[in-house]
Amino acid sequence: MRKRALLGVLIIFSMFLTMGFSFVIAQEDEQTKVDEAYSCLEDKIDDKTCDKLSTEEKIFSLLAVGECKSELLEDSSGNECWPGGGCNIKTTAQAIFALNNVNSNTDDAEEWLLSKEISPRDMKWYLQIESSEQTSCVVSYAGSSYNLEISEDKTLNSGAGSCLRLAQENYWLEISSTSPGCYDNEYEISCDKDFFTTKLFKKSTSPTIYVGETHSSAGGTTIEKINSFCFSTASSCDYEASLWAAFVLDSLDYEASSYLPYLITLAEDNKKYIPESFLYLLTSDTDYRTSLLLKQKANKYWQGVVGNDKFYDTALALYPFQYEDPQEKTNAKKWLLEEAQEESGCWNSGSIRDTAFVLHSVWPGALSAADDNGGIDGVLDCGTSGYYCMSRMSCQEVGGSILSEYDCSAPYRCCDTPKTQETCLALGGEICISGERCTGTTDDSSDLLFGETCCLGGTCQETTSETECEISGGSCSAFGCDENEEESSVYSCESGDYCCFEKTPGKSTVWIWILTILIVLVVLGIIFKDTLRRFWFRTKSGVGGRKRPRPGGYLSPAPLTGRPERMPMLGRALPPPPKRHLKRQPPRGDIDDVLKKLRDMGK
Repeated sequence: MRKRALLGVLIIFSMFLTMGFSFVIAQEDEQTKVDEAYSCLEDKIDDKTCDKLSTEEKIFSLLAVGECKSELLEDSSGNECWPGGGCNIKTTAQAIFALNNVNSNTDDAEEWLLSKEISPRDMKWYLQIESSEQTSCVVSYAGSSYNLEISEDKTLNSGAGSCLRLAQENYWLEISSTSPGCYDNEYEISCDKDFFTTKLFKKSTSPTIYVGETHSSAGGTTIEKINSFCFSTASSCDYEASLWAAFVLDSLDYEASSYLPYLITLAEDNKKYIPESFLYLLTSDTDYRTSLLLKQKANKYWQGVVGNDKFYDTALALYPFQYEDPQEKTNAKKWLLEEAQEESGCWNSGSIRDTAFVLHSVWPGALSAADDNGGIDGVLDCGTSGYYCMSRMSCQEVGGSILSEYDCSAPYRCCDTPKTQETCLALGGEICISGERCTGTTDDSSDLLFGETCCLGGTCQETTSETECEISGGSCSAFGCDENEEESSVYSCESGDYCCFEKTPGKSTVWIWILTILIVLVVLGIIFKDTLRRFWFRTKSGVGGRKRPRPGGYLSPAPLTGRPERMPMLGRALPPPPKRHLKRQPPRGDIDDVLKKLRDMGK
């Protein structure tokens, strides 16, 4: 009984050993392919040489492998803007980010970038003044004061001067965009009872209204001011340039909240730039996270619009997840390494920009060797020091402090406080129980039990019957097949899910199985050595071997000495007996004569 238990333990141990080997090999395979990508990128840069790269290629080469810094600086216009001779905001912001990442001074370029701020002209702003009871208020701005009443139904009885007129069925005041200076004014509000004020904003031609920060009257008054900017080198805002400029300035610890109203309001009109990636980095709002993950195409990659570069877009979409591992990121890594990576190791026909951006976003590498503390160039590593890498906004939300002496991959900061895990309800999700599948994306939450998932951006649907794939022995997955599975093109699942079958062990894993079997056999041999020794002795000596029939029909052991009798093999025909040369028998009469003579001789 004890030996059986031990044998069971050994079998389980061998299974875990095999799984461990498989996991290690998968990790090694991924690292090998990533190393090949880095080697390919460096070879491409060396072959083309930094001085012949485009400004964009130099920027992403500097981000990924730390090369082409001096050549990038030479591309500038007086170290202020890029490219020299035709400065634009997006390229300048990217160059600032790459140079700052290698500790190069970018003060002049930052000043140039900030000088390109303008106020958006295609937005409408509203001021809400609300109280739980009827209230008299005074609104002051530009040296003048105006009286108004808040009724019990929360409507206002009048506007307040030329800059504030009644709007939205008299519930709000619209801040005039046509009267001079209205967007620059500071509005001070006071009432004779408790109240609160809120700024609201929307695109001029859209019905969707966004709510800004709310201020209460704890001190007796509130002050509201429109603080909204975008970026442009002309008279109208450049949305993509504003995304990059806001992101880069935020990563350099500038206050970026004034750029958010424009970026949020115009996001729907600029889907091709994948604005959710920037907005999640800037706000840490899980709604943008969910929306971004749901936009993955075919569970493989992102593409802002048809025709967009899916490698660049995938790198951009995964940028906020350097310290997160959602299933969508796993799917994208599998696609990049198993389907899209070229034999050379690069991506997109050897594109330097795209290969560099994919590596910097998904597999960021150190630009120099780490020191004994796990850091780089004397800067301590945040994670190995027991702290947490996250966006600056995320650290503020959890009440943490930024630790500038510890290093994280750009644009993240080292925070002394971990993120709090919210409930599924707080994330705006629905809990799917065992037997249900999520039609959106899934996430972890603090209130999940075993077998439950938090479904975001979709619904929980009951799996009522087996699909063609499941009937055939496969499994259906909305997020792609695991590393130890392969996708089937023969069988199908519901709703376009992947049909996955376990991979048959290939040549690369045969030796693992052989090694595992040998280990098990050796261990079993040690445990049952006495039994094996007796068996071997009987086999060699014949003791306890074949049985032969006794005259009475019973079986008795073979003799201790002498050669054991051969027994015919079951299932095989016996050979015919050897032919004998028999003499012809004499006739019967001759026999009688012989017998008579013999009798006579005996008398």
